[in-house]
Amino acid sequence: MKYLVSLFLCSLFVSGSLIAQNKADNGPRILDQVDVVTNTIEDQVTDISTRELHVMENSMNDYSSTIWSREIFRQLADIEGNETFFWPNRSSETRANLFSILINLISTNTVKAYKYDAYPDESAYMALDSKALLYENMITADSASLAYKMEDVPSDKISHYLVKERWYFDIKTFKGDVRVTHICPVLFEKGKYYPLFWVAFDDVSVYLARAKSPVAVAHITPVLSNASIFDIIRNRWYRGCIYQVGMRQLSRYFPDMTDLINERKRIENELDYIQAKFYAAQNRR
Repeated sequence: MKYLVSLFLCSLFVSGSLIAQNKADNGPRILDQVDVVTNTIEDQVTDISTRELHVMENSMNDYSSTIWSREIFRQLADIEGNETFFWPNRSSETRANLFSILINLISTNTVKAYKYDAYPDESAYMALDSKALLYENMITADSASLAYKMEDVPSDKISHYLVKERWYFDIKTFKGDVRVTHICPVLFEKGKYYPLFWVAFDDVSVYLARAKSPVAVAHITPVLSNASIFDIIRNRWYRGCIYQVGMRQLSRYFPDMTDLINERKRIENELDYIQAKFYAAQNRR
């Protein structure tokens, strides 16, 4: 029953979020002075060493020898099991909010953000200007340094996240795997949902590996009782309903709620079967 309720709520979100565009209808608030925030938890998370960067780069996704793949898009709402994406809704001294980390990385031009589209596109013409992105989200920043006030980051207005998963089989390793490739925060403002931007998970993974998840996962494995946000996303320890497969948005093909829920169940069962085949292939090696 909980599963059905989750699917139903997901459908309500999707119907608005995929149509809405990132067009803020209010101008930024004008402040006399922008305080430069230093030594925040976001600064600590994003201040990585060369060694950390090297280690993470060697573990990034490589699909060069993929012979089969499937792209699954999920919507992650603020429900039990997804606390890592939303809590704390404002960063504390020891725990960083995921959206705040992303804004920190984008504002310093450490990572690129890409204009929201139904399908992530990392082409140069889809890359967003950092200053424009802050402006559109009503985050007042210094015109030169792009320094901003932490309280201006609307992290508490992020209603859900969209994630793109890639299911694939690698002939070189003879293994199947599932990787999150892109993340998109969705802001809820004045009764509308605004998908803000896509970021590539590989681009932010090294930073998320330093950010502690607000949720203990000792029930999964004692080793990860103090897991990072990277651990949660990489291992897909979240709950999200499928809204798109490849370029195919399910709500367009299944406008009836019952049909939509049944299609999601069918796809989930199919993915379970595929994952079982992955494990079987690995065990034969």
